[in-house]
Amino acid sequence: MNLTGQPVRQKQGRAPKAPRKALPPRSPKREAYMRSKERKAAQKHMAAVAQLPCLVCGCYGVEVHHEGKPRSDWNVLPLCPRHHRREFGPTAYHYSPKAFYAAHGPSKALLDRVAQQLRALEDDCLAASF
Repeated sequence: MNLTGQPVRQKQGRAPKAPRKALPPRSPKREAYMRSKERKAAQKHMAAVAQLPCLVCGCYGVEVHHEGKPRSDWNVLPLCPRHHRREFGPTAYHYSPKAFYAAHGPSKALLDRVAQQLRALEDDCLAASF
């Protein structure tokens, strides 16, 4: 009983959720790649690209966009959220890839710019160490 003399009502329990399906097992080839030096090098490359400014506006705080098919951790572009995500409108890659390429150049040219920026960054780091 509570203070009003009414019986205490408890919340009804929810029906238990169905257990999630297990993820399919990875293939032996995929498992070998996940442990390989090649994957570690690709992850290091993506981390370096994430330190670059946005290719479009030059601001920092970028997201790494995987370019081309099949997806590769080597073919990535640094794009700020405004130029990457669909919800930011017509200037964003995921809003309209065709319009993005028309405004900023083809995929190959963008990847070349990223490689050039990485080389310049590497040269600056080497020069600073001497």
